[in-house]
Amino acid sequence: MRRLGNRFYKTIVIIWLTLSVGSVVLAAISWWNLSALLAQGRKLAVIRDDTDGVVKSLLDAETGARGYVITGNTNYLEPFHEATNSLAPQFANLVSVVGDDPLLIQIVTDLRGQVDLSINWQQQVITARNRSQGRATDLINTGQGKKIMDAIRDKTAQVNRLRSDRLEKMRRQLNRQVFRANLTSMVAGAAGMGAGIIAFWLSGVFARQQKRERDLTEAKLQAEHSNQEKTAFLANMSHEIRTPMNAILGFSELLQNELREPHHRQYLHSIHASASSLLLLINDILDMSKIESGVMKLNPEPTDLREICDFVHQLFTEPAAKKEVKLTCRVIENMPHALLLDRIRLRQILINLVGNAVKFTDRGCVEARVSWEKQETSSHVTLVIEVQDTGVGIPRNRLDAIFKPFVQAGAHREKEKQGTGLGLSIVKRLTEIMGGTVTVASMIGQGSAFHLRFPNVPISARLAASEKNASVGEVDFNSLRSATLLVVDDNETNCRLIAGMFAGSHHHLVFGSSGEEAVAKSRELKPDVLLLDVRMPGMGGYQALDEIRKVPGLEFLPVIAVTASNLMSEDNQLRERFSGFVRKPFSRRELFDELADFLPRHEPAAPANKKNPAAKNESAAAIYAPAPKEMLARLRQLIVEPWPSIRDNVAVNESKVFAGELTELGRRWECEPLIRYAQKIRQDAESYAAPDLEKHLGEFALLVEQLEKGSAT
Repeated sequence: MRRLGNRFYKTIVIIWLTLSVGSVVLAAISWWNLSALLAQGRKLAVIRDDTDGVVKSLLDAETGARGYVITGNTNYLEPFHEATNSLAPQFANLVSVVGDDPLLIQIVTDLRGQVDLSINWQQQVITARNRSQGRATDLINTGQGKKIMDAIRDKTAQVNRLRSDRLEKMRRQLNRQVFRANLTSMVAGAAGMGAGIIAFWLSGVFARQQKRERDLTEAKLQAEHSNQEKTAFLANMSHEIRTPMNAILGFSELLQNELREPHHRQYLHSIHASASSLLLLINDILDMSKIESGVMKLNPEPTDLREICDFVHQLFTEPAAKKEVKLTCRVIENMPHALLLDRIRLRQILINLVGNAVKFTDRGCVEARVSWEKQETSSHVTLVIEVQDTGVGIPRNRLDAIFKPFVQAGAHREKEKQGTGLGLSIVKRLTEIMGGTVTVASMIGQGSAFHLRFPNVPISARLAASEKNASVGEVDFNSLRSATLLVVDDNETNCRLIAGMFAGSHHHLVFGSSGEEAVAKSRELKPDVLLLDVRMPGMGGYQALDEIRKVPGLEFLPVIAVTASNLMSEDNQLRERFSGFVRKPFSRRELFDELADFLPRHEPAAPANKKNPAAKNESAAAIYAPAPKEMLARLRQLIVEPWPSIRDNVAVNESKVFAGELTELGRRWECEPLIRYAQKIRQDAESYAAPDLEKHLGEFALLVEQLEKGSAT
């Protein structure tokens, strides 16, 4: 009896263990099957999304082609080309997702054939529209395009039906798996409670994970779709706005030397400043898109904080004065001369903060203060920026929300209607990208205070970027060797602008308005430099460049691209394909600097010395023609001050100013040796040739001595 009991007990134990192990194994199998089904579901979702993406791209292409047929405006072809370029990678991804499923492969292959037919047909319509609108209309009236699209919709419907059938099958399998897991747990309830709990827990985990992944997938798809639409809109907006902005800024720059009345010059200054501000706002919106896309890159350069504060103060002085608000932008006296950081982004941060402060302050003051704190390493500092105002203030419960895109404080509705809510979001994102932090304190009716800290900012031993790029005097295109410049742009306003920039110079300009003209005139004229617009009807800049490079003798012709695009991807392409590029809107200085890379400096020939034929071989010991006493007196003063300091420090900007004064003296008293010497100094300073600059600066005293000897004889 005892033996029977033991046997029964063992049997019960074995059954309990079997049920327990079986419950766990079945739960694990159910989990495995459920995971496989979930993977299949994700695969079907990707197939659906990729198929919808193909159809969307095809509809974009058809919309672009239709717009071009109706209007004849080639801007409508941009979505057509973008869509056709995206179809190949979309199909490649779709094929990789489909894998070895023969039925789906067949459907995708048929869909690819129909899409190719549709694209070819749309290309035929575009080609017919190039000849005449009537031909394109006749081609459309054949109904071929509709037949192709109906076939594409049928293939898409097949994909959706197949997906629905498989999803239904998966749902039934899923229900069966869940039912089996629950049934096993109930059967083994008494003997395998632990196994039942595990199975129940696994079922709950699966359900939560399935819901979470489904929600994440839907949110991701929606965000990607919105981001693609926004990126396309911003890219198109950038190009369309920059082209007229180029004319506004360019012609206002040309008018600066034409107007004589002070109030007219003030009006012109306001136009130029407002256009520049508008361009900054456009760049802010585009930068926000770059930040969200993760493609924002910093460009650290030697930066003078005083220059940035002066710029911000000048920008907002007028709007602050109109409201009788006191505006102060100051940098502490012992601030290092230059810090190594992104000057453009830091200026953008200050413009947004000070602009907001002025906008929401109707009485009192706005103060921006820049200071620094020492760190353990003497070569780095902590940069501190504070912007305070006595404006309307921000509600305490909105202090965190104001840094989110398109969110405003809600404290001053009328003024907030004038903005987009991007300013503070850009401030926070840029500050964090630059390794800094931003905090804010505010009280309703008393004002706000923003505090920014940038640790570990290197101190730069080089000149600030603003000083290196500063020009002394007007841009003189005659300082470059006389050249034949071919300018090709379909926008007549841009051509007139460039013609105005070169008015009165010794350069010969020839204009064209299409890619075909660029190729033909380059072959005919063999110009020294070609300024080529990138986007033109018909043959664009890239196609024209390819054709020009095929012409013998033009393989190395300097071709400078003129573009209104602000896309980083196109910047990289321009650098690889063209000799250089300028972006609309560009100034005379920017165009001059780009041309200076290809045209050597123009050295005016020294007049022959009739009294001394050997003068053209003069050396440092030569004796020059008699010089006026007044000029010699001024040169002796310069030897005392400031020449010693400039010579010892080899200061670039001071050398430019010094050369400018010597040039003025030389022209006033018609002293050719002094003019030639000043030109050497200026060229060395502009090219940052420190050894040559140091050498030529050291020769100044000897030059004055030779001029004095010439006067003595």
